[in-house]
Amino acid sequence: MPSLPKPVRRPWQPTPQKREYQQHAARSPEYGTARWQKARVAQLARQPCCAACTAVGRTTPATVADHIQPVRLGGDFWDPANHQSLCRPCHQRKSASERAQ
Repeated sequence: MPSLPKPVRRPWQPTPQKREYQQHAARSPEYGTARWQKARVAQLARQPCCAACTAVGRTTPATVADHIQPVRLGGDFWDPANHQSLCRPCHQRKSASERAQ
């Protein structure tokens, strides 16, 4: 069976913009290492509640180890002082606000 032809960009359509921001953290090879998994478990054990929720008076279990200062902006990947525990909604909100910058 023949395949359909690939779509052609029309001259009046804008050219796709390249994104400078890394869309998903899983693309970074460090996140797949055993060293990061150990650091993540250690961070969640050190701070089991979401830091953002705790700041506003809620108690929510944390599920994500997050970099306080993003690595792409110069934050140290392995420094425990640059890690914080967040729940998934808070992490998504923080990541979205960083992408908007």
